Amino acid sequence: MNFTIIDYTAFALWIVISIIISFILVRKFKLFGGNKNVQKALTWGLILGHLIYLVWKYIFLLVI
Repeated sequence: MNFTIIDYTAFALWIVISIIISFILVRKFKLFGGNKNVQKALTWGLILGHLIYLVWKYIFLLVI
């Protein structure tokens, strides 16, 4: 509806940023034991969190 190329670009960049953040936190700092499955879960959590934000924005724009 009122999504722009900036919204889609931000989401695409957030996917890359999520992978990098989870790699740094889990692998480099050994957060959560440094397990690869934890890294995947953290990455998916960050991506889904941003996706939920986009859904919330869409619903909010429909209300307005």
